[in-house]
Amino acid sequence: MSDRKKKNGNDSSSDRKYWLAGIIGAVCFGIGDWLLGYVDPRPVNAAFTVIKAGHGISYALWKIRAALVTGAIGIPFLMAGCVRMKELLKEETGKKWFGFWMSLLPAGWMIIHFTVSVSIAGYSWMMKNADAAQAERLAMDLLWIMRPSQVISWLLAGIPLVILSAYVLRNKTVLSKKAMLYSPVLWMAIFTIVKFFVPASPFTNGIDTFCMNAGMIIWFAYLLAVANSIPSI
Repeated sequence: MSDRKKKNGNDSSSDRKYWLAGIIGAVCFGIGDWLLGYVDPRPVNAAFTVIKAGHGISYALWKIRAALVTGAIGIPFLMAGCVRMKELLKEETGKKWFGFWMSLLPAGWMIIHFTVSVSIAGYSWMMKNADAAQAERLAMDLLWIMRPSQVISWLLAGIPLVILSAYVLRNKTVLSKKAMLYSPVLWMAIFTIVKFFVPASPFTNGIDTFCMNAGMIIWFAYLLAVANSIPSI
């Protein structure tokens, strides 16, 4: 390990607390997404990707509150882990730029989390207090209102992950290319694909909504596991 790294306090073993924070943040978001997704997965409208039959009359609205609270708690933890990833870069030039992009990921994460929660809350409340037709109409209107912000939030969350993968593949980080086996993008895709090969159930629907967080948990767990051996892994 170089004297420069020691002087700046950037030795890799000291990053463990940041990777642990990242895990905590992703778990917090994951708890909320599981509460939102562990429902009867039967479709109610072809236009809905997240809203399912299980979000109807029997869905407990306290789950929406819990999902938003755990997401809010998770933001600072996820932010700490994401921004610290800039220290994985070999060269000082680019660290500030990479840190900026990684700081946008938790923002995009929370916007997605919030808009999904609001649409489910609106649908479920109307199913309890009105009827199915009005519930679907409200959900459609809410989704239309929030669609632009959702598109932006997907970019805020997705671009940093693409940049991270590109840096690893181009040997711009202290990680070896085998780190891609633990890439958030890879595991998000794997968990998303699972639903196409197993019977639909509340569990598989929960896995589908949990997949983004699962990818981040696996990535931070990998960084935590190899922290003491970076950069010589």
